[in-house]
Amino acid sequence: MRLELAHIKVEDVVFGAETALKDHILTIDREALLAAMDPEGFFVEKRVTLVKPGQSARIIRIMDAMQPRCKISGGTSPYPGTIGDMHMAGQGRTHVLDGVCVMQTGTRQGIQEGIVDMSGPGAAYSLFSRQCNVVLECLPPPDVSNAVFDEATRRSLARAALYLGETAREVAPESVSIFDADRPVDPSLPKVAYIYYLQSQGPLRNTYVYGLEARSLLPTLLHPNEVLDGAIVSGNYIIACQKNPSFLHANNPVVRELYARHGISCNFAGVIVANENSTLADKKRSADFAVKLAQQLGAQGVVLTQEGGGHADTDLMLAAKACKERGITNVMLINELAGANGDQPSLVDTAPEAVAVVSTGNNDQVISLPAVELLCGGTGLTNVSDASAAFSTALGRMYTATCQLGAYALRAGER
Repeated sequence: MRLELAHIKVEDVVFGAETALKDHILTIDREALLAAMDPEGFFVEKRVTLVKPGQSARIIRIMDAMQPRCKISGGTSPYPGTIGDMHMAGQGRTHVLDGVCVMQTGTRQGIQEGIVDMSGPGAAYSLFSRQCNVVLECLPPPDVSNAVFDEATRRSLARAALYLGETAREVAPESVSIFDADRPVDPSLPKVAYIYYLQSQGPLRNTYVYGLEARSLLPTLLHPNEVLDGAIVSGNYIIACQKNPSFLHANNPVVRELYARHGISCNFAGVIVANENSTLADKKRSADFAVKLAQQLGAQGVVLTQEGGGHADTDLMLAAKACKERGITNVMLINELAGANGDQPSLVDTAPEAVAVVSTGNNDQVISLPAVELLCGGTGLTNVSDASAAFSTALGRMYTATCQLGAYALRAGER
C-alpha cells in the first residue's frame, strides 16, 4: 500500500469574496463556509473566527481540531466513513494544507475546557499555537441532547475541513511525502508494532475508526497508511491536556517516527488499534487480543500509547504484562498526575513489566496565562468568569499539553 501526502504550505488565512488558495494565502468566503458546514440549518447560531500565531488571542472550549485535506486519487474522501464516501484509506494521493487547522468549539456538558493561547507562555504547550486556526462556534437548539450535539458538531467540523481542503485540489505542492511500509527491508531488522489505544469509554469519550465507534471493536490491525490518511477521527471530550484530536490522529508522531526508522533500524510491522474500556475484564480482553496480534505479526517490540489518564493507565499496564508473557519488549508513552509540584504518585496504576516508560508531562503543573485581546469559543471557564483576563491554571485545561502521542515543542531537562 503506497500513500502520497502532497504538502501545500499555508502562511496566512483571511476572509474574502471567494474561497481560494493562492500564493500560500487561504482566502475564505465566510458565508459560503458557514453554509457548507451546516447545510441543514441545524444550528441556531454559527460563528467563525480566524486566529493566527503570535496574536494576543485565546481559544477556549475546544472540542476537536481537524486538518483541511482533499483526496486526489485512491478514494474520494480524506476522512472516509466520517465524511463523504466510505473507502479504504491509505492509498493514492492526498493533498494536505500545512499550517492551517479547523477547530470546533462548544459549551456543553462533558467538554472539559480546552485552551490554546496563541502567544505568551501558554503558547509553548500546544502545536496549535503555531497554526493559523479557523475557529468554529456552533450553538444548537436549546433542548438538544449531548449525543445529538456531538454528532452535529463532528459532522460540521468535517464538512468545514473538507470545504477548505478542496482549495488545494489544483495547487502544486511544495513537497510530497511517500509512505510505503510494504517495501522489502532487511529481514534481520527487529520487527516493531504500534499498539494504539483509542479512548472508547462511552458517549462523549469515544473515537471513530472509519466512522464506527471504537468501543464496538476488538483490537484491529491497520496499515500505518490508513492512520495517516484519515481513518481515525476523535469524538472525545475528556480532560483537555491529554486529548488526541483528529488532527493528530492523521499526523500521528509515533507512526511517522516508526516510518522514518523503517528499513534503517527496525521493520515497522503495523498498527494495532485497541479500545480503552471501563471494566477490568474488558481491559484485559483488549490487552490480550492486541498483544496476540502483535505476536502474530512477529513483533519483537511494541510501542504503546493511550488517550486519557486515571484508570486508562491500567490498559497500558495490562498490555505491558501481556507483552512480557509473550517475550515482547515494550515501551510506553504516558502522562502523569503528579500534583502541582510533581512530588505525588503520578500514575493510577503501575506494573513491574512496565520498565520503559516515557513521560509526556504532568497534568497538574500550574502555569500563569496573561490577559489577551481576543477570546473565542466562549466567554468563561469553570471558576473563571472572564477567560480573556489573566489567570493561573493547571495544564489539565490546556489543549493537548500532555498528549500521549508525543507532539511537543518542549522537552524535559535536569536542573
